Amino acid sequence: MSMSTMIKNRRAQTAIEYLLLLMSVAAITLVGFRTYLNRVNETANLYYNRAVPGIVGPPNRCGDGVCRPEPFENCEKCPVDCGVC
Repeated sequence: MSMSTMIKNRRAQTAIEYLLLLMSVAAITLVGFRTYLNRVNETANLYYNRAVPGIVGPPNRCGDGVCRPEPFENCEKCPVDCGVC
């Protein structure tokens, strides 16, 4: 066997080894996505549902039938409760 044939065989072996390594990493990654994607989705939804009420604040009191001037209800902002000015 000549030296050039041996070098070509080594290059082919190296390329095949890299492809096998890439395929195994891709397979592990896909299995990981399939396993953990549902957990991440559920956790993100739970975090979102807990964070939104803190960001948005309490619901609007206008329309509850009681005119409370302290929390910014007056006849201009809430005519349903306080009547028209």
